[in-house]
Amino acid sequence: MDPFAVAGLYVLAGLVFVPLGFKFFGTRYQFIDVLLASLAAGAASLIPTIGGVASYAAMVLVLYWRLQENLFPDIVVATGAARLAVIPFMMALR
Repeated sequence: MDPFAVAGLYVLAGLVFVPLGFKFFGTRYQFIDVLLASLAAGAASLIPTIGGVASYAAMVLVLYWRLQENLFPDIVVATGAARLAVIPFMMALR
């Protein structure tokens, strides 16, 4: 699969599913925070071999840095749910 398509899917999933996860938990956020984290995740996914793990870590770390509250469990679960939601799209594009 094209690495840029994977990066685009990670950005799109971050922009759509992370805010849904935050709504579920009642977490306050700004859209710019999610946008920056999604772009960082997309860029980190282009790293050869460890791109998937680096992308997840980049998204979690940027959200943790930008939200400036002790919301680490909410961030990890929302980001993990977004990654799980990407799996069917990646399998369909194979």
